[in-house]
Amino acid sequence: MNHPVKSRPEPARRVAVPGVSGYVDRVGVPAGQSARFHVNSPAAYEFSIVRLGQRAILDATADEPADRADVEVISTRRHASATPQTLSAGSYVYVRGEPIPRGPLTLATWLRLWRLPVIDAIQWAWFGILTDLDYPETCRFGLLVDHLGRIGAYTGDGGLFRHEWLHLTEPLMASRLGHWVHVAATLSDQSLQIYVNGESAYRTGGPLPSVSAPGAAARLRIGANAEQGAADDFLDGDLAQPFVAASALQQPVVARVAHDRARTPLEQLAIGPLHAAWPLDEERGVEVHDLSGNGRHGQIVQGGTWQIGGPAHDTSRGVPGYDPLSDPDRGHGLRLSSDDLVDAEWSATDEWLVPEDAESGLYAGRIRLEGQDPASAVSVVFAVVRTRPRRPDSIALLLATNTWFAYGRRPTDVLRLAGLSASCYSNHISGRPFFHVTTLAPIPRADPYGFESLRAAFTRHSHLVRPERYAEAWLAAEGYAYEVITDTTLHAEPDLLKHFAALMIVGHSEYWTDAERDGVAAFLADGGQVVSLSGNTLCWRTSFNDDLTVLESRKAVTSEDERWLSPGEWGERWHSDDGRPGSLFTMLGRPGYEVLGLDTKGMIDDGTPTAFDAFTVLQPHHFLFHEPLAVPISALGTIGETNLNGPRASGYEFDATPQQAGLLDEPLAGQVLLARAMGQRNIEWHGGRQHGGGDIAYWERPAGGRVFNVGSIGLTGALAVDPGVQQLMRNVLFHFGVRPDPERATPGRSSAASPR
Repeated sequence: MNHPVKSRPEPARRVAVPGVSGYVDRVGVPAGQSARFHVNSPAAYEFSIVRLGQRAILDATADEPADRADVEVISTRRHASATPQTLSAGSYVYVRGEPIPRGPLTLATWLRLWRLPVIDAIQWAWFGILTDLDYPETCRFGLLVDHLGRIGAYTGDGGLFRHEWLHLTEPLMASRLGHWVHVAATLSDQSLQIYVNGESAYRTGGPLPSVSAPGAAARLRIGANAEQGAADDFLDGDLAQPFVAASALQQPVVARVAHDRARTPLEQLAIGPLHAAWPLDEERGVEVHDLSGNGRHGQIVQGGTWQIGGPAHDTSRGVPGYDPLSDPDRGHGLRLSSDDLVDAEWSATDEWLVPEDAESGLYAGRIRLEGQDPASAVSVVFAVVRTRPRRPDSIALLLATNTWFAYGRRPTDVLRLAGLSASCYSNHISGRPFFHVTTLAPIPRADPYGFESLRAAFTRHSHLVRPERYAEAWLAAEGYAYEVITDTTLHAEPDLLKHFAALMIVGHSEYWTDAERDGVAAFLADGGQVVSLSGNTLCWRTSFNDDLTVLESRKAVTSEDERWLSPGEWGERWHSDDGRPGSLFTMLGRPGYEVLGLDTKGMIDDGTPTAFDAFTVLQPHHFLFHEPLAVPISALGTIGETNLNGPRASGYEFDATPQQAGLLDEPLAGQVLLARAMGQRNIEWHGGRQHGGGDIAYWERPAGGRVFNVGSIGLTGALAVDPGVQQLMRNVLFHFGVRPDPERATPGRSSAASPR
């Protein structure tokens, strides 16, 4: 099967993708709709749809092979041959309309270069800036920068590339990386000049080949050129106010444009007739308009980054309260990156129509090469979701899928592939932070079985997918009615929670959209009930593009950290999806504790068993420890001494009361701190004290609703094996009006009496 990918305006350079990988077109698939899979395989393979098992995951004696074997196989299809896929990362602007006509012209733009091109097997490399070049056979004109930092201008006859028609400045860009520079080249048959910041950097007299009449392959591109018929040589830099003038401008005019630093609209700078000019003031989407009236509008291919400001913008001004729309110096810039990727564009290889009566929960598409050990098969995890419960008093179980995407392509030292290493914890090849991650590419670290590192495997802890699996399996084992939803599900329909008795948040639920946060707050205000079994919860503000295929997160941090936006770069924290500032919800005046009662405290994940801690009970007489059944508390006065997701129940990242996290001086009204991981050390912490792990709190919110919150990513692994955590959770659900159904409980999995 071969479903068409999103249409590209033209071919682009593609590279082979090594290994076995795949993705599903959406991680949350409603029952009754289709899940389409895109598999990259170098050889024949078997593709199976499986429901992830719920027995071995709760069995302390079971190993990973036993867990992998504990699946319900729904369908299997053999692919008799390989399904190799390729990748074309790299953003640029494809210019539509008529090609630039023959005659003199000026190519100009503001450029902030983040790195120089890197030579490889061929000893000369360049980035295309403004070009009509299809190297090497159909070359008309172009503005370039090469691996030595030389600005180049080419003027040719539209035929074979000739080096004598390429003119280069001295190396001058290496010392200007990260700084805005105005570059311009004037081309005519009498002279060619290159200007940098309005000053002449190169000049040669004629006669020169004038810009030729356009042929069939003529095409203007911004931030790239073509090679052998495919877009290539993608820029790693920012552009502002690019234009093509219909004359060879004189130096005073070029200098006037450079001196203005893009503060003034180009049409007011009296530069004469224009072939095309792009103000880049859209600040979102894939279209860039041409103000010349000649219809040379552009389409951004594979993303790009808006909301970065222009040459006059002071990026340190983006403190809370700053308004980009009222800043006369803000300007408009567009960042293009050679490893931008908003769609892997792989052909679909398999499709599964989810039955209307399919059970909600976690599934996987399993890829096993012929002759391969089943334990080595690759799993493409997804969920069957329902927004309307089939049984009364159901729980909406929220999977932390935004976090899967944020972390899931974090590169390893073994494989870094441009575009497929994009995460909220890695940088572009240029060194700039990734602000966007696509949902339409593999997320290899979202593994339902594996651990993200050898250290994590030593403590048997994982923060992606496995915490959700523990929660789902325990609910099923106990006989509780639940339906699974994803972050995207809740974002798209925030009021779906009104149909459920309670919301359960699990795992590493770190990345939230405003719609999700507001949906949960509204649910609580209307008397709703929330159980949060997550750490680092409701921490970073994110947003989606219009079709929910690109997740945006812009992290402003108070320290100097090249992975994210340090204080001097806070001006780039406005999202292109909605024009609103990004960063921590606490920094935005919308802290998570206002909704859930706890907030991010800290992290420890050094791979040692002693990094995990139990919870010391502080309110042993509280009704939740006694009604309807007594909670077993250890002789040490603790619960959470045993766990399947790490040695003990508080670990990896954890949340605490706003006082403990250093966010408030007084306790929240109506909140009771039930237990705390008292002595747990923090490697990283958000204010407050360096020591102290997760808190357990019960909050009857003055604004409405009730929240029971255990602030630990590892907590759900304790549900099946720790008597204290287990019974406390049963008591909470009992008081929230959620009762298990003995007829639906998994035989042999419930290890203690449950109130029925």
